[in-house]
Formats: sequence, structure tokens, C-alpha cells
Amino acid sequence: MHTQFATPPTLLLADDNPALLANVVEMLQAEYRVVAALSSGASVLEEIGVLSPDIAILDISLGDLTGFEVAKCLRARGHRVKIIFLTVHEDIDFVSAAFDIGASGYVFKSRVIEDLTKAIEIVFNGGRFASRSLPSTEC
Repeated sequence: MHTQFATPPTLLLADDNPALLANVVEMLQAEYRVVAALSSGASVLEEIGVLSPDIAILDISLGDLTGFEVAKCLRARGHRVKIIFLTVHEDIDFVSAAFDIGASGYVFKSRVIEDLTKAIEIVFNGGRFASRSLPSTEC
């Protein structure tokens, strides 16, 4: 799904894995405006007010703070940024917790290529998105 935007959404990305962060920036920068790629929750909290992105794409495990803590702090400060979590945590309890604290999207890192741009488009247009787990083949 690749939609042409009159004005592409601005994105702030945060992940404590530098290689993954670089790959996601490379994947998104041709179609979206990536205003920051940050490696800690504290840097997100410091920069977001100045950068005013449309969407913050946060890992849940950021090292210094969790993405959930960052999201709660942003909401407590009154930030209206839309939040998409990009994470390895595929458990339904994590997905539910993310939406309970105000996330608009939840993308599994195992499905980043298939789901992230779709999630951005849906969330930017006011919807909600969550990756779906593949059926288990375990007995």
C-alpha cells in the first residue's frame, strides 16, 4: 500500500538498536519526512516538542525508559502526536496495553516490511492498526 500524500506525515522514530533504526529510516525516508531517529526515551521527551511530528514510532524497549513510559509521559504533557509501537513483543497483553495508553498503531518487528507503511497511512488518516500474528504450527 503506497499512497501519495499532499503533504507526507512527519515521523519521529525511536529504537535503541542502531542497525534496526537505520534500516527503518532508510525504508521510510523516500515516502515520509523522518524528522528524527533517536535511540532513547529521554531524547524523545526532549525533542518531540520542538520537532512536532505527526507520528512517533516507538520501540517498547528503549533502554532508559520503556516506550509505554514515553507514551504515558507524552499524554500527560498533552502531546497530540499519534503513536505507533514497533516492537518484538507479539503478545496480546502488550497490544492491549499499548492501545489502553493511547497508541494508534502496533506493528510487530517481524512484520515491519509488510505492515509499517500500512500502519502509518491508516494512523495518519485517523484509524487504528495492529499487526496480526501468523497462526502457530506448534502442537
